[in-house]
Amino acid sequence: MSDEVVLNGIVLSTGLIGEYDRRLVILTKERGKITAFAKGVRKTTNQLISKCQLFVMGEFTLYEGKNAYTLKNVNVKEYFHELTFDMDKYCYGSYFCEMMSYFTHEGDRATDYLNLLFVSLNALKKGLIPAKLIRLIYEIKILDVFGQGIQSYGCPICGNDKLSNVFDAHSGGVLCRNCVNKAFHPIHISEQALYTLQYVNGASFGSLYNFKVSDAIIGELSDICKEFMSIYIDKKFNSLQIIDSLT
Repeated sequence: MSDEVVLNGIVLSTGLIGEYDRRLVILTKERGKITAFAKGVRKTTNQLISKCQLFVMGEFTLYEGKNAYTLKNVNVKEYFHELTFDMDKYCYGSYFCEMMSYFTHEGDRATDYLNLLFVSLNALKKGLIPAKLIRLIYEIKILDVFGQGIQSYGCPICGNDKLSNVFDAHSGGVLCRNCVNKAFHPIHISEQALYTLQYVNGASFGSLYNFKVSDAIIGELSDICKEFMSIYIDKKFNSLQIIDSLT
């Protein structure tokens, strides 16, 4: 008989398998991103049917197989129902999960990754700040957490901390005054936008979503993130394309 394990995590994606089964991708604290199969879960009499949905967070009891896991039970801690009842929130939440799935692998130490995803989904759920701002904060922070962050404290070319108002994605961040002429595609960044970028890069997960900025700053950060991600992330996120089509 397969070994039974209990893993703490969040469902990143789900897919239909056959007539009654479901395939889950789960980000777990203990073993990183895993694949699990919920057999017979789509039968109306199956008690796990509501626990095998996108965003579900909890303790997953699984049988460990050679290449995947089989789901036995879920002790749900959070459903994030509010995201499933709002199209915009659902799309942003899906994007967060899709992006996290892109970065993570089985065997990762995923405590920080889980914490980032949880506070981000929770910020969407509460809706205290605009979803567009939550998205930008998430993009900036997830890039930083996975070692591909936008450099905002020192010049990415020479390390000088006397920064200019010029951002260059090809160089990796905000340039100093001495390196401005080396920018491949310079983008102006205001002092407030630079401060916001620095705050997000340095903030703890619990402090990420406790501020608001103007639409102008959101626009600046949006241009910066879009340019940066187009260079350093080799993937087109389906959920992001849906978000962009709705705005």
